Amino acid sequence: MEKLQLNRTGFLTNYLISGPKETDFINHESDDNQLRYEQHLRSLVADLNKSCPKGPVILGENSRLQMPWKYYYHYGNWFVDESTFYSTLQKVELDAVTGIEVKEDITVNAVIWSYAAVDVWCNGELVCRMDTPVYKPIKKKQMELRLKKGINEIYISLQTLGVRDTRTLFGIQIMDHMEEICVVLPDEKHTDELIRMENWLGSISIKDSIMTFKESAPQGASLAYDSQSPDFAQVKSRKEWQEISGKNQVKLEAGKPGVIFVSVKNDHGVLTRKVENILAQKPEYGKDKGFEENKKAIFHRIAEAESLSRGDKFGFSISNILARKALGMDNTRDIQLLYETLNQIESRYDCSDFLVCGMVRYLKNYPVSEDLAQRAKEVLLNWRYWMDQKGSDAMCFWSENHSLMFYTCAMNAGEMYPDEYFPRADMTGRELFKIGRAKVEAWLTDVEEHGFEEFLSTVYMCVTFAALLNVIDFSEEAISKRAVKITDKLLEMLCLHTYDGVVIAPMGRVYREVIHPFEQGAQALMNLINPEVPYSYGEGWLGFYSCSSYKLPEGLKELMERPADMDYSTGNALIRLKKTSEYCMTSVQSPRPDPEFKRWKNLTLDPDSDTTTCEYTKSLNERFHGTTCFEPGVYGYQQHMWYAALDMETDIFTNHPGGTCDSCSMRPGYWFGNGVMPALVQEGNLLGAVYHIPEEHPIHFTHAYFPSPKFSETMISGNWLFGSKAGGFVALWCSSTLEPVDDQLFECEYRTYGDDIAYFCVCGGNQEFKSLAQFSAYAENLQPVFDKKQRILTAGPLKVGFTDNNDKTQYI
Repeated sequence: MEKLQLNRTGFLTNYLISGPKETDFINHESDDNQLRYEQHLRSLVADLNKSCPKGPVILGENSRLQMPWKYYYHYGNWFVDESTFYSTLQKVELDAVTGIEVKEDITVNAVIWSYAAVDVWCNGELVCRMDTPVYKPIKKKQMELRLKKGINEIYISLQTLGVRDTRTLFGIQIMDHMEEICVVLPDEKHTDELIRMENWLGSISIKDSIMTFKESAPQGASLAYDSQSPDFAQVKSRKEWQEISGKNQVKLEAGKPGVIFVSVKNDHGVLTRKVENILAQKPEYGKDKGFEENKKAIFHRIAEAESLSRGDKFGFSISNILARKALGMDNTRDIQLLYETLNQIESRYDCSDFLVCGMVRYLKNYPVSEDLAQRAKEVLLNWRYWMDQKGSDAMCFWSENHSLMFYTCAMNAGEMYPDEYFPRADMTGRELFKIGRAKVEAWLTDVEEHGFEEFLSTVYMCVTFAALLNVIDFSEEAISKRAVKITDKLLEMLCLHTYDGVVIAPMGRVYREVIHPFEQGAQALMNLINPEVPYSYGEGWLGFYSCSSYKLPEGLKELMERPADMDYSTGNALIRLKKTSEYCMTSVQSPRPDPEFKRWKNLTLDPDSDTTTCEYTKSLNERFHGTTCFEPGVYGYQQHMWYAALDMETDIFTNHPGGTCDSCSMRPGYWFGNGVMPALVQEGNLLGAVYHIPEEHPIHFTHAYFPSPKFSETMISGNWLFGSKAGGFVALWCSSTLEPVDDQLFECEYRTYGDDIAYFCVCGGNQEFKSLAQFSAYAENLQPVFDKKQRILTAGPLKVGFTDNNDKTQYI
């Protein structure tokens, strides 16, 4: 019997699980506030009368969910985490079991962490119940485990509402007697071998494009290079597998993708770890092309994919169809895909507003058969254009990009069918058009006054760009001209933050691509503007541009290349940028230091607010997708707070992660966003960040992204990391010990455990410093000091103090 230990923070990390079981969740109620509606659905989803099942738990046999028990493996995760994305409403259920062995009877204090409804039984006795799921932040509940000498069964039942990004996870943390506890799993005859497979996977290391293992690869071991094709048609074929049984190392092949899966299989399960060869992660360039030729190449890349994979579950094809149509590459399969798109719209998948915008663009640009025109009309008349209209679904209405999409869809569809009746809206097309147009104008007015909330997002600015193209192309001249100016501003901001050909920027919303700026979606826009910089697929949004009248403004390429030393506001954020030929440092200030700043009011906190306004929708977005009013101690979402970069491949930053491993599906994630925001100040080439993690958060470490293999030269000295590349220098200091960690990446991460942590970063260039040693002496001479009791960091002229804040908008 394999006896396992708690992890260093007291979490039980070894379980057998059954599920997740997913069933359609049907509810015929409605609400003009989708957030409130989803909160209501969460209160209904859990069965509160469950009892603890009796009988043995055997690998491969069914649980009460009528799904087999399997060994849970998720490298580096402290939680049982089956989080994923749901495009339609689902009830999600998960059962888990583990065992705790003790030598004497003891009572142990423990905490359960979850976003879901959770029941916990110890030896068949209910010891804890969390009744109602939440979206954020994570909940914790104290419990006592009365453990008897020997092995004690811990059984967990989880229930939650599956709607868009859903946190299907729980964690059990032991708070005392940790050294007296061993973890043992049921069915040890079969689980022991799986534990040994897990240990082998944990020994994987990659250095200089060679993968090594502590012991020879066991029978059933294989390796796959993942092309990460965005094409849904390639989902089943994009991994190229090869057997590696018996090998002590594998020389990773040149020219193969950098994302790699290593899998071990036996009769009782398959365990897979995802890793990355960072040296194989390189920017992609087109061949020497002028603007028009490059634009055509962009459309070809989009056209060659049948559809955009949505979580590897299904595809959205409208952007690809638009690109193929513009190039004259469309075929009979595209007609089938258009009908499939209409089915997805009719089912009201989340993000079907993207599809409606694309379908409107197709119908306005290209002739279609009478049958297709009739089917499109039927679907568009019966779609749900806003949350106050009839229907129950999982669509997100309120983000900056989604809201503009919905407003534009209403305006355009109403204009297309002015005399028809839209039953869910309970109005004519002419009425829907007027409401949609007013909302579009209100959205434009808000951005003109306050700037973007999803500012500089290398994901969502692409979506907003596509939505604005529909406003430009399919609205009256006065509105179209306003949309042109805002689109110009969107591109100007991204170009201002382009350094060495890639976007280096703090962002309102971002994903894991933040660690590889050259892979971010906005590179599709940057490459359109300047064919000399790296390109990305960018989710194919430029398919909309293939049949648009919008003309790029002059001077964007020059803006990319121009140095900058400035600050400016967007949303509630104050952004600082210092861009030289040798380095780029940029950040949001937390909190803003300017005393004249006045935050826009979140109307959801006022029960008497008018819920029909654009301002109210914007307030819903702040509740759900995170605030742009950056303040220390506030729960974060997907906001990226700072960067320092020496070239397009060599960037560093710190964050407080929202998950405990690189492959978690959380928002905030491991590398993007912050569980809790720090205090942050940038003055020129100096930046300081102070983190304080409260007891109410389960993750008590911060970490730094410092990709050593990408630097020309690195040094480590005490609490300092130093690096040089392409004429630039960067140094990062931490107030506590920096522990190197290898997860999905190798030689790229330094983790620091504790509740009060400070970081100091400084950049320089070879015009001022002749060597890394000379620069490091300059950095150390700034003498960073952190007063942990007062939570104040000082370094040279820089001073950063942490004063705790609580933002009511960040609780759902």
